[in-house]
Amino acid sequence: MSSSGARIVAASDHSTLVVFADEPGVELQGDILRLTRTLLGEAAPFVRNVHPGHASILVSFDPHMRSPAAMQAWLEERLQHLSDVDLPTPRTIEIPVCYGNDFGPDLNTVASMHELSEDEVVAIHSRALYRVDFLGFSPGFPYLAGLPPELATPRLAAPRTHVAAGSVAIGGTHTGVYPLASPGGWRLIGRTPLRLFRPEATPPSLLQMGDHVRFRPISPAEFATLAPRHDDPSAAIEPARSRTHADAPRKAQSSAEQAPNSVTVEKPGFLASTQDLGRFGAAHLGVSASGAADPLAFRLGNWLVGNVGDGTALELTLVGGTFVFHQETCIALTGSDFGALLEEAGASGSSRSLPPWRAIRVAAGSRLVLGHARDGARGYLCVAGGFEVPRFLGSASTHFQSGLGGLGRALQAGDRLYIASRGEPATIRHRTEDSGLRTLDMQWIAEQYAPGPLRITVGPQADWFTPDSQARLADSEYEVLEQSNRMGIRLAGPALARARSGELSSEGVSLGAIQVPESGQPILLFIEHQTTGGYPKIANVCSADVHRVGQLRPRDRVRCQWITLNAARALALEREAWLARWRDGGVS
Repeated sequence: MSSSGARIVAASDHSTLVVFADEPGVELQGDILRLTRTLLGEAAPFVRNVHPGHASILVSFDPHMRSPAAMQAWLEERLQHLSDVDLPTPRTIEIPVCYGNDFGPDLNTVASMHELSEDEVVAIHSRALYRVDFLGFSPGFPYLAGLPPELATPRLAAPRTHVAAGSVAIGGTHTGVYPLASPGGWRLIGRTPLRLFRPEATPPSLLQMGDHVRFRPISPAEFATLAPRHDDPSAAIEPARSRTHADAPRKAQSSAEQAPNSVTVEKPGFLASTQDLGRFGAAHLGVSASGAADPLAFRLGNWLVGNVGDGTALELTLVGGTFVFHQETCIALTGSDFGALLEEAGASGSSRSLPPWRAIRVAAGSRLVLGHARDGARGYLCVAGGFEVPRFLGSASTHFQSGLGGLGRALQAGDRLYIASRGEPATIRHRTEDSGLRTLDMQWIAEQYAPGPLRITVGPQADWFTPDSQARLADSEYEVLEQSNRMGIRLAGPALARARSGELSSEGVSLGAIQVPESGQPILLFIEHQTTGGYPKIANVCSADVHRVGQLRPRDRVRCQWITLNAARALALEREAWLARWRDGGVS
């Protein structure tokens, strides 16, 4: 417990939770906002993301640069000076809302549950003054405190698969607005024509922590006047795309008409997308880090082709696809083995199999054919220079849930991707000279992907579960379900019973967290996980095993193994030391 009254808890080997209280309250918001502003303003290089919640702040950090103990001491020091942090005068934002009918299909239900008329619900909801406690769940989604108690309404038993952008909703004791179309379980009572999240704006979110909000009822006619294209999902996304080569017409005509520094997608495979190591620093806006699901394979592929840092690559899932190269370049295929076949350009029309995990010279006009993944779930197609696609908040990662980053979607047949490198031919030849091709220690690679349990550390709510449940998580085998995706890996197996009942106030969630809903079936939060959540977390996969999570596929069997935070960090440091050696040329 810090002198400020906050409790600092290690959430994983790469995240720390600052808990101000067990329950949210008006008096907490000042300190939560002060610490958030402090952490964002300081921009410490080891801090990756800041996740404010109802009564806490989760801070994710680089485990290679800081230990959990060092993070606790660092955060404790900042808590000592919260009273010195000045807060700005709150802005008041007016949000026009068209209530009821198709705009708010749950308005009648909310009215009936509280024995009110629809007009009374609208009057009560719109006369209150709300406060933005934090942004979470999805980009720009505001958790608004101040809902009159007579309108508090439980969430839907089963969430909708699609909620329209702009929907105004009630969830428990809070109200909120869905800035982008997404799944959602809150009660929909209206819709606003305002775009609350504009990727092209700085900052992209209309609302910020600490703002005040008022809702103003409007008619359907006024709604139509203010937002004639509001239901077009591309309206909230397309303006974010900067005018780069990736914005040129992306449908291919003929090989001769292609720009020489491009790659044509003939067959896109399944969920192929552009990825990098993710976008950090925007969790307080509700924006997930996203990025490569197997960061180890991604980094190794970029090193093989000579890219310095975070070159954008293609992530391939389960089925590879077919790609035509219109310039000579160097490529590498890492991660899953897709049985790659390279059809050479020229009169001979010869073809050859390509092994993964090595650099390969590709001539202009060559066609790369990738089949089904023979092992694992995901692979990476890396090219010298990386792919040039639009960036959102500094990252080219495609976030499927929101449609932000990269092309905003999975690749399609006919898409054209540009290679960022435009060096002179001599530079390209130097990179792809047979004698200069880079290779990796395949024994070390095999060790990193060897079958074995996922190593886990104690989660921030482990004490919410019975000792038997904690033991069961490590002693049992769980199956990966078909419903798994980049947002979460759903597991089926022995249920994990709670020792404590009740609901958890929404708080920041960490990559690799194992959360447990009321069903008792664990969900492993993955690379596109929402920034905040309300389920207790029993454990967290250590950072050194995230790449193995990225290779899980439906029907795989998973076991877990408890390890200490110190052991988890030792694994991360050992991995990074090896990577540093091959970056410096000490490993073949």
